[in-house]
Amino acid sequence: FHFKIALTGCPNDCIKARMHDFGIVGMAMPLYEKERCVSCGACVKKCKGLSTGALSAENYTVVREHSKCIGCGECVLNCPTSAWVRDEKKYYRLAIMGRTGKKNPRLAEDWLLWADEESIIKIIKNTYKYVDTYINRALPKEHIGYIVDRTGFHEFKKFALEGVNLENVTIERNMVHWNGIIYSGAENDIGK
Repeated sequence: FHFKIALTGCPNDCIKARMHDFGIVGMAMPLYEKERCVSCGACVKKCKGLSTGALSAENYTVVREHSKCIGCGECVLNCPTSAWVRDEKKYYRLAIMGRTGKKNPRLAEDWLLWADEESIIKIIKNTYKYVDTYINRALPKEHIGYIVDRTGFHEFKKFALEGVNLENVTIERNMVHWNGIIYSGAENDIGK
């Protein structure tokens, strides 16, 4: 068995990471140096206009809502005084179990945000043990997404997180739901 893994540094998902078993998207952790800020509002304006609106101004200070931030780096790129800088540590978004195909294509869903490289590598390695345990050996091949669908996300998660120490900044979704296309055959009756 094999996994399809896509890695991109672009928050726009230029490489289409969400169409793979593991989609890894780089994130820039913005750090705010308040003493450099001149309260111009450029970062807040760019975040609201081009991103998720994770930044707001309160009493001439910029406030970042960690749960809304997607790590796109717009604040860093648009601050004229370098009050926003990128953390030297690298962080990633991990989207899981996307797939293409004729039968049941679906986009990967976010599981971890602000995950570190070591954790992601360990999760992928742990997934081999999970697949080896649960793969249907009666089939010529079985896609990992179908195995997760069959055993449940929590069983996959139990294997994947074995020995993984997620950092305090990591946001983990406790449950992941996929909304793929399922062809039931009823579509074939349209127009008859």
